[in-house]
Amino acid sequence: MLQTTSLRKLSDKIDSIINSTIESTGLLARAIETSLAEIKDVNLEHLLEPSVRNIIQGHIKQTLNSHVYCSGAGFASHIESSWSNKEFWLLEWWYKKADGVKQVNLDLDQATQQRLDFRTFEWFKQAPSVDNAFLHGPYVDYICNTSYTLTSAVPVHFQDRFLGVAAIDLLVSRVEDELLPFAANDKVILTNKERRIVFSTHPKFRVGDLLNTDLVAVFYQNDYFNFYQSI
Repeated sequence: MLQTTSLRKLSDKIDSIINSTIESTGLLARAIETSLAEIKDVNLEHLLEPSVRNIIQGHIKQTLNSHVYCSGAGFASHIESSWSNKEFWLLEWWYKKADGVKQVNLDLDQATQQRLDFRTFEWFKQAPSVDNAFLHGPYVDYICNTSYTLTSAVPVHFQDRFLGVAAIDLLVSRVEDELLPFAANDKVILTNKERRIVFSTHPKFRVGDLLNTDLVAVFYQNDYFNFYQSI
């Protein structure tokens, strides 16, 4: 199927959104790693100290302020107990508001974080196993924004061991706003690699549903998404 100019612009736009998000997630992960490595005699339990958390928060805020599509960003870490440290949890999560960058309002003491157990979240579980970034969604984020969300996640390492995950959230509604101007005259559907719909201009296909690919044809795909056009 030959691509029209509008479809080429549409595929270029989704590549721009995703590539910039993945790049920013990787930069956040590397910034956290570099800062920890520069702290003299740092160990794992220093992560809970206010001075170290302030450094991590600074990198998260910088990410939010510099990435135009990002709605939220953060760092999640879980450390198993060992002879040298106690088990602990760390979740730093911030999001954009009209009046600036705010911290997610959760009572995140150690007991609460253990009950939350972000180890069960796909973006936390899968990120260590990928070469670049793991992209999860669309899913409804009931913890932070109760909206359809895409999360990009990159592992963070400390002294050659997995420490946690740096992550960025994209609201699906923001992706829709960016793509709609390029798809006004086409019936197109964007899905993740599991055929879960992220964006659609076809009235029969809604965000969050699984797409029946018998009714459509692929006109573009990348490592994270497939774009289809109605047959």
